[in-house]
Amino acid sequence: MYKLTKMNIKDKFLELTSRTYPHGTEELVFPLLDSRLQKDEFGNLFIQIGESDVMFTSHLDTATSANTKVNHVFVDKYIKTDGTSILGADDKAGVTIMLHMIENNIPGLYYFFLGEEVGCVGSRKVAAKQKTEKIEGINKVISFDRRGNDSVITFQSSQRCCSDGFGEALSKQLNLADDTFSYKNDPTGILTDSIQFISIYSECTNISVGYQSEHTFSETQDIEHLEKLAEACLKVDWNNLPVERDPSKTEYKSYGRYSGYDGGWDDDYDYGYSSYGSGFSKRTFDTKPRTEKVWFHDKKFNYVSSLEIETLTKKVVEVDLCNERIQYEQVIIDKLLKSLELAYESSTWDGFKLKVKYEFDHSTECNRNDLIEYLPELDYSSGDDVNEVDIDTTSYTSHTSIDTDMRNYSDYRDNYYDEDYYD
Repeated sequence: MYKLTKMNIKDKFLELTSRTYPHGTEELVFPLLDSRLQKDEFGNLFIQIGESDVMFTSHLDTATSANTKVNHVFVDKYIKTDGTSILGADDKAGVTIMLHMIENNIPGLYYFFLGEEVGCVGSRKVAAKQKTEKIEGINKVISFDRRGNDSVITFQSSQRCCSDGFGEALSKQLNLADDTFSYKNDPTGILTDSIQFISIYSECTNISVGYQSEHTFSETQDIEHLEKLAEACLKVDWNNLPVERDPSKTEYKSYGRYSGYDGGWDDDYDYGYSSYGSGFSKRTFDTKPRTEKVWFHDKKFNYVSSLEIETLTKKVVEVDLCNERIQYEQVIIDKLLKSLELAYESSTWDGFKLKVKYEFDHSTECNRNDLIEYLPELDYSSGDDVNEVDIDTTSYTSHTSIDTDMRNYSDYRDNYYDEDYYD
């Protein structure tokens, strides 16, 4: 039987999102957390409450390079910002839930990770250690870091992370705890900290916590859902959820769209990301090159974007761009192809790879690095904020022409894009 809460969920969430915490500044939020939390050898915070086979996770960093104050705006049951920063509900919503569970002495190992937004830095280090020093008794890793109100993630980056039976049982308990909930299995997860542990522990998932439009200045938090979920998490019988998946076996659903070099999937997910609104997934070099992340604000589409760049070659390895930016780029690329008078039937662009299809089932492929040579306006590596793409008027008509094309783009996209890939 759980005890009545003392924490005011809304007040704690507002406190935690009163400013942003880019990776490297997470210690600034430590004073707002439970004073009993301990620091591990990698700088993450954790606490063990009672005996349990569950590790609960959330992350402390915010998906931005700006360390700034957040100005809250309230619209009905939603909390957002005044448009000058992101909110940081990703993942202070998850942090709030875990603090609430800790206060109410719900048994579990609680981990607050550093650097999830820049490559699952903290969880990756912990997972690397646990691969050889597995925590006996742990069977489940549950992250609170998913957009929306109804997802229990069963696949991350197209790889199964928990069994359907586990997901269904957890959804059922959440829905019984609050009759307004409609949680269900969702196979469209991207990446968060729990993915680091799927080869170690049986059931690893990610649960919706009520935010939307994460990584943008339009980010919102459904505070009513967060309050209800925080209470529901006190009622779930976490220890008796079924354990069915064999972590030694790998099951793929399908490959994601936004990928880098074709080096195959990296089993360690060294450069993993959260459940981004753009719905991307990744591949990396098998040799694990050293990379750096470049952040910039896409003003045109109000999105905090980033590139991962290989430090030696300066080649782009992967991208996090919003769908609208990618569609905008598709129009620019198609104009280039037409200007070259190529007799092609169709082209598809996912932000990194371009595939051009010709007659007689012939096709060619190139990647973003190849295109930048011909379209330097697609080079965002300086980190400067992006508004309009500077189109060379000798090659193209005008910004107005491209924006007109964009207004008609939905028909084009319907022909050549699989909407099921979009989050």
